[in-house]
Amino acid sequence: MTGTSLDGVDAVLVSFASEPRVRVIRSGFTPFSDNLRAQISDLMRDPRRERSLARQVDHALSSLYCDAVVELIEGRSVEEIRAIGCHGQTILHQPATDEPFSWQAGDGKRLAELTGIAVVDDFRTADMQHGGQGAPLAPAFHQYAFGSDTSSVAVVNIGGIANVSYLAAGGGSPVTGFDTGPGNALSDRWIEAHKAQPYDENGAWARSAQPNEILLTELLSDNYFQEAPPKSLDTRYFSMAWLQKRLAANKVELDPAVVQSTLAAFSADSIWLGISQWLPKVQQLVLCGGGAHNQAIASRLVQVSGLEVSTTAQLGISPDDVEACAFAWLAERRMNDIAASQPSVTGASRQVVLGSINYPD
Repeated sequence: MTGTSLDGVDAVLVSFASEPRVRVIRSGFTPFSDNLRAQISDLMRDPRRERSLARQVDHALSSLYCDAVVELIEGRSVEEIRAIGCHGQTILHQPATDEPFSWQAGDGKRLAELTGIAVVDDFRTADMQHGGQGAPLAPAFHQYAFGSDTSSVAVVNIGGIANVSYLAAGGGSPVTGFDTGPGNALSDRWIEAHKAQPYDENGAWARSAQPNEILLTELLSDNYFQEAPPKSLDTRYFSMAWLQKRLAANKVELDPAVVQSTLAAFSADSIWLGISQWLPKVQQLVLCGGGAHNQAIASRLVQVSGLEVSTTAQLGISPDDVEACAFAWLAERRMNDIAASQPSVTGASRQVVLGSINYPD
């Protein structure tokens, strides 16, 4: 899995064949090089750039995915591996246009050739062809892995974009979910610009100051937060250009640490705004993704929600592994020809099998 945080590849070797239902055998992280990260950023800023850059990114990502797989399965034969689930790197996600489109960079066929293992990719197209948003796709896995008989849980994945899955107690109603807004994307870009750091480790910089309430109110006034689900985002919406316009409207120059603190509060408040508006029966918040380690976001969620806030580690899966596990599970569903989409999440007209299979020659 490579997500909207643009940090690297999260990889898991996982089995769904026995108890526990999700058995993570090994996990790893392979960082992007500065050059690859810059190329992906350039492509995301202007997807209409020359095709040669897209080909370079596809080629480089496939090689990096191969490196991650080789490291992950060290000591095992490729015959032991049923398939690789490869989400790819989202460049552009536009589900609400006349011609819905979602572009994930990375070449599944090349990865299959490099590894000798079948690769499942292109997870979003089938849902979008049936009128769905094609995102978020993790809620179906969250239901499988974290559904509770006793409490209604909101699983909050905080990557570059944050999304939530609502799991009703006992599975009494269909899983629902949507993208709530920015997770780490703005915070990451802000600290990179001001401290040359890729992310705010544990939210330490954000916790060194207090949020500016005027700016926070301005950020939360965006129309996206009033839109009813189904809805989904890519990082082009809540961009640095979007933030700079709001900072200019604030008319008072703020200390960078105050802005960082406000961005952490913005992530938490927008998450809770979405949950409180559209998922009012939630009894517990469970966090995953890189933002689960951000104590500024987590503590703010406790403050604004008044609920118990924990991480998926308490449910048996590291927060850093959940999204990669989700796409491994979706690949397992595809290899067994089992429909895994959730129309209650994406708004599609019906449930469909997700993903395309690339076999090595």
